[in-house]
Amino acid sequence: MKKWNHQRAPLLALAAVTVTAASFLAVRAVMASDHQDTPLVELSPRYDVNDVYAFPSPNDPSRTVLVLSTSSPITPANTPSFTFGTKKDELYQIKLDNTGDAREDLVFQITFSGKAGHQKVTLNGPVKPKDVGTMNRLVGGHKIKGKVNTVIEHKGIKLFAGPRDDPFFIDLEAAFCILPDRRPVTGPLSAPCQLPGGGAFRAAGQAQNYVAGFNVLSLVIELPESQLTAGGNAKIGIWGTISQ
Repeated sequence: MKKWNHQRAPLLALAAVTVTAASFLAVRAVMASDHQDTPLVELSPRYDVNDVYAFPSPNDPSRTVLVLSTSSPITPANTPSFTFGTKKDELYQIKLDNTGDAREDLVFQITFSGKAGHQKVTLNGPVKPKDVGTMNRLVGGHKIKGKVNTVIEHKGIKLFAGPRDDPFFIDLEAAFCILPDRRPVTGPLSAPCQLPGGGAFRAAGQAQNYVAGFNVLSLVIELPESQLTAGGNAKIGIWGTISQ
């Protein structure tokens, strides 16, 4: 489900995607994808929430991994020049509802500074937000601070921010034949459907992964699951936002 919240300048929520509400005790992995589905984020990929993932750590099932990715598709050649947003009012967030009211009880707030190749990341959270909704005010104090493209650890929380291979599989050409209203306004995929045979589906086994070989900018957080469910119950909702 896509959420939009247009506010008076200069505040504009540019991308927010609600992923799911699922029990980590019953459902061990949850995920959703949303690549460049509007002209606004198509022309501003840095503000496009591509995917939000939540799954148990492969090394310790008592820990949970949260991932927010953005900026797909990035070619390998262009990857070194891509950066996370560094403006004062740019804020990346992963939000959690652990009381069942579809409102964030905890947030991870991530901000960046510096230029390509020398960026630094700061993580606040998990912490109770000052307010709820698409936009949030920055909560003071930080848990973790360090360089992008490195694994940073502090008091049991691990953080990674940097480019990674896009893990999503999608045949975009076929998808836009099925859902023509979601077709981009520019580029090779903006053309009318031209699949072989004139249909909207490829033959079985012939799907093509359009994002294979492309990268995304990823925010990865690993922490004890108990920090996500504390104060609530084992069923939690997770979603991500990027706002300016």
